[in-house]
Amino acid sequence: MGNLSKQINRLLHAAIAICLTCMATFVFANVILRYFFNYGLTWAEEASRYLFIWLIFLGAIVAYQENVHLGVDTLVNKLSVKGKRLLFICNNIILAITMGLCADGAWKMTALTSTQVSPSMQLPMSMVYISGFICSAAMVGISLYNLYRLFTNKVAESELVMMTDTEDKTLIDQAISEAEEGAKKS
Repeated sequence: MGNLSKQINRLLHAAIAICLTCMATFVFANVILRYFFNYGLTWAEEASRYLFIWLIFLGAIVAYQENVHLGVDTLVNKLSVKGKRLLFICNNIILAITMGLCADGAWKMTALTSTQVSPSMQLPMSMVYISGFICSAAMVGISLYNLYRLFTNKVAESELVMMTDTEDKTLIDQAISEAEEGAKKS
């Protein structure tokens, strides 16, 4: 599963890069055309908006998979390993249920808008709403996989916090250790 997960992660990163590149190109081209030629691409704004929606949902999957969503870990760090495991279970169950409800709503919205088309591009609106379903379903899958890994003892204690330390924390820890070393020398 680890190899498949890495391939999916690479695919998601590539899709995000493509969305961002297309968005930037469309917006830049539209600005240049409007500024210099007093002409705009009617579909460019709409395409950028829909690409941004896909970018956000795909980015949410990657952020959850890599444990880089925003969060507060002060309380979790003070818990014992047993407490961290219990909280990890609760977090993943709550998230799986919540994202399951979101997936259900997004699927219903996708079905509801399957006959509607966007004004400028004539794109089926279900193509926009399916991104919410894909994101929610992927997060349910990741949560269930996290629980599977926990119950098969494949989760390290450092993973129980469900957040990755930021560069700021690393820099702070580095500064503290340097200050302690400096205090020991004097």
